[in-house]
Amino acid sequence: MRNSIAAAIIALTFVALAAAPARAIPIFAQRYHFRCGQCHSVLPELNAFGNYFRSHGYRLPLPEHGTTIFAIRYQLEYDKEPAPDTRRYTPGGILLGSGNIGPITAYLHYNFGAGGGPAATYLLFAAGYNQHTQTLYRGGLFELPLAQSPGQRLDDLEQYGYYGAHVGLNNLPLSSPRWGLMAEKTIGNLRIDGVVAAGFYQGSAYGGKPVATGETTWMKSPEFSLWLREMLAQSNHAEADVGATALGGTLGVLQTGRLPFADLYERYGLLGHASYGDLDLQAEQWYGDDHDADGFLTNQHSSGGYVRLKYYPIPHAYLGVRYDAYANPFINRDFVYYGAVQIAPFRVLAQEVQQPGQHPYFSAALTVAFPGPLKY
Repeated sequence: MRNSIAAAIIALTFVALAAAPARAIPIFAQRYHFRCGQCHSVLPELNAFGNYFRSHGYRLPLPEHGTTIFAIRYQLEYDKEPAPDTRRYTPGGILLGSGNIGPITAYLHYNFGAGGGPAATYLLFAAGYNQHTQTLYRGGLFELPLAQSPGQRLDDLEQYGYYGAHVGLNNLPLSSPRWGLMAEKTIGNLRIDGVVAAGFYQGSAYGGKPVATGETTWMKSPEFSLWLREMLAQSNHAEADVGATALGGTLGVLQTGRLPFADLYERYGLLGHASYGDLDLQAEQWYGDDHDADGFLTNQHSSGGYVRLKYYPIPHAYLGVRYDAYANPFINRDFVYYGAVQIAPFRVLAQEVQQPGQHPYFSAALTVAFPGPLKY
């Protein structure tokens, strides 16, 4: 771990230990009079209760209270060595909304744009949970059920490599939210997710200046995916689980000056996760196959994954290191050293990214959401 990261985290951890109990944010906390530690380890990362709450359609058999319906999440990002034509400090804001309509919970994530990018709806879906069948349903624009949320609950500032990888002219990564339907069913220790998607979102969670590529893409046929996650062992201090994914569809591609073509693509993923005490280890490996990645019937293979180790010195702070690599077919590798702490309604995060043979670069971010609970 680099000295700058270590010094920052030591200071932040000291502050966190002395801080008053954090208050929950934003809307679900108002509805059930929660504090943030009820659902989060370090905002916006979910703990076990938070994942249970999410997988049950954001509903609990508890008294519900009035909410502000909408809240703001604001993030200020700092880059020590910003890329050309970008700022050292980059603000970004999103509007979060949620409301209950009978047994259905509606959810909105709308970004205000950042770095010269336009505002846009990033997530917009309705969710419902059937207690009898133990099944969660979602419909609308939502993230794929990846092991690490790419836009809602990313634990650092560096995108997980293969999640955002493009293959040839196929610009549909795993990280892009899908327009479609999802069903999630729990059978004993096995969780099964099935997704059917007919469209997707092109952009980022916080916005960003669009890059002209002269390329238009769309789902030529629906994308189908199956996600499995099995808990192998669980106790008060340790757990181990594994997962597997199969995904496939056909993407239509139209490049300026060329005839449209269709890329039949498949993605396959394997997941392993284990935790013991304050340590958490997770790894994923992905494989992809695009049958016409460039419009010339080129069959392009891709692969990638990561290994991540996190340490929680206190319940609401962590230190992490992640090795990330992917090939599409060009090989990209990096190490990410990072740490974060939750102080009241704030998350403070610092990281350093080291690519082979290159100078490491440092970045940090301050995240806050408001308003908090109306009362306890």
